[in-house]
Amino acid sequence: MHRYLPFGLIVGLLIAFRVVGILLPESLPNFQPLAAVFFCGALLAPGWRGFAIPFGIWAITYPFGIGPIYNFPIFGTTLFALIAVFFLGRAIAKRGLPTLLLGSMGSAFVFHLITNGSAWLGDPMYQKSLTGLWQSLWSGPPGSTLPSWIFLRNLTAANLLFTGIFAGAQLRFPRSATSIPAPLLAK
Repeated sequence: MHRYLPFGLIVGLLIAFRVVGILLPESLPNFQPLAAVFFCGALLAPGWRGFAIPFGIWAITYPFGIGPIYNFPIFGTTLFALIAVFFLGRAIAKRGLPTLLLGSMGSAFVFHLITNGSAWLGDPMYQKSLTGLWQSLWSGPPGSTLPSWIFLRNLTAANLLFTGIFAGAQLRFPRSATSIPAPLLAK
């Protein structure tokens, strides 16, 4: 039972985050633990399964969040960012909770930097200068109603929340001292 708890928790949390994101798109844009799923995937299973499980979950839920794969460069950039986040998680998988939470925040920054940096490189609306890069990373495209930092803030908050819940589900609590030993129950 405990063996399946982390996987069930990941699926349940993803569904909950997707529903919240759909219901509150204006007030909580990008409140999705996408990077945290790959970050925690490094903790979930050893080897290739640690990547395959989050990738499968992402591939199934991708159309619900963004729609069909209409723009392969966006899809490819997102996948590259998720791979980078996975390897960040793999690098600190054996550390304590504070390090995991800092890593989760770092994964949000890595994801944001890769995806928005790629938007800066590929989108002609951004100047190809440090000012254009800053605009892509912080303020967003001209005429945008929400600055990019809002997306980073919400992604970071979702990652911290998701990683904290996931790491909490991984804890193994000691047996209660108040439990009654089995031989005494038989009397």
